[in-house]
Amino acid sequence: MKIERKTAPGSFGDREVHLHFLREKAEGQKPLYVLYHGVHGCARPEESNKYGYLASYLARKGGVVCIAENSRLRRDRETFGLDRRGWAHAAFTGKTFSMEVFDACSALAEAQKMYPDRKTVLWGFSLGGLIALLMAGRQTGEFTKALSLPPPDWKDPRGLVISGSGDETAGPKGGELPLPILDTLGEKTVLLRAAAGADSLSSALFFYGSRDCTFTEESSRRLFRLVPLPDDRREFHIIRGADHSFRTVDDLPSLRPVEEMAEITMAMEERTL
Repeated sequence: MKIERKTAPGSFGDREVHLHFLREKAEGQKPLYVLYHGVHGCARPEESNKYGYLASYLARKGGVVCIAENSRLRRDRETFGLDRRGWAHAAFTGKTFSMEVFDACSALAEAQKMYPDRKTVLWGFSLGGLIALLMAGRQTGEFTKALSLPPPDWKDPRGLVISGSGDETAGPKGGELPLPILDTLGEKTVLLRAAAGADSLSSALFFYGSRDCTFTEESSRRLFRLVPLPDDRREFHIIRGADHSFRTVDDLPSLRPVEEMAEITMAMEERTL
C-alpha cells in the first residue's frame, strides 16, 4: 500500500488540512474517493483509525483514496483519552462551520489537482456528510465567502456517500453548552437546497445506523428524498445494529459496518460511474 502525505490550505489554527493519499492497484476506471470525518474527528491512514481502515479497504479494490483531516489548534487527540469535550474545546475553540466548509473544499481542490483524470466520490461521515452534501449541491459559496481567504477551486463530484447525517438531531442534551463548530451551524434550509440541487451526481448513497442516537432516521431520509436522481442511481441503506459512528454493532466493536458500506458503495460505482 502506497501512502503519500500532502497538505492543503486550512482556515484555522495551524492553517493546514492534512491529506493522506492511499493507493495500491489504482485501476484506471476506479474513482478518487475523498473521505471527510465528523465534527472534532481525527482521520489518519493507520488501519486502527476508522477512516484509515476504510481507505485501505477501498484502495485494495483499485481506488485512489484521500483521507482529509481538517485544520485545528492541536492534533494530539490521544492526550485527552475519553474526555471528548475537553478535546473539542482544546483543538477547535474559535473555529466556525464556515471554516470547516472551507477546509473540505480545499481538500477536494488539492485532491483533484493530484488526480485530475479520475471521477471524484465524496464520502462524508456525520458533519462531514453534511458538508459533502453542500458541495454536491453547490451551496458552499455563502460559507467560503464569509472568510478572508481565496476560495478553493474544485470540480463537481460525480458520486456522493453520506454516512450518519441528517438535517435534524435526535434531540439536544439538556444542560450542555454548544461545542465549537456546532455553535455556528445555522439554519437547515441550506441543506435542503443542497440536496435538491445535487443534479450533477451520477450516484448517491445514504447510510444510517439503526442505533444512531445523534440524527433521526427521518432527518436522513428527508435529505435523501430530495436528491434529484432516479431510483437506480440513489439508495438508502440501514446498517443494522450500527451506532452513529459505525464503529460498533449491537454495542460491540466491529468493522462490519465499514466493510458493508464499502461493498455497497463499490457495487454502485460499478453500475453508475
